[in-house]
Amino acid sequence: METTAKKFSQKEESDPLHIGNLVHWEIKQQNLKKKDVADHLGIIPTTLNQYFKQSSLQTKILWRLSRAIQFNFLMYLGQKLDVDFETEKEKALREQLKERDEEILSLKTQIGVYKQIHKIE
Repeated sequence: METTAKKFSQKEESDPLHIGNLVHWEIKQQNLKKKDVADHLGIIPTTLNQYFKQSSLQTKILWRLSRAIQFNFLMYLGQKLDVDFETEKEKALREQLKERDEEILSLKTQIGVYKQIHKIE
């Protein structure tokens, strides 16, 4: 029998966390008052409570919530997604580490040469 439910609303094993629960949990973890968060967002507290019940939220809402409570929900969800990703900052740091490793290798080589010179004399 074919299901009549909309495809996007059908649950799959790979679905993300319940976003509303995640938002609610993080607000509790930070010991924030719901009213203060709602005021920062420019919404009434009952609207914030409705967010907690939703399994998904619009990107714009997540963006604003992230800024309001100083927690990056987008990055958190990205880390849960099983796809390799590297930020621009991480790429820059990786390049900087590579340069430093090359510099250390060069300095070690120079030290080795100086040690040999001093042994000869």
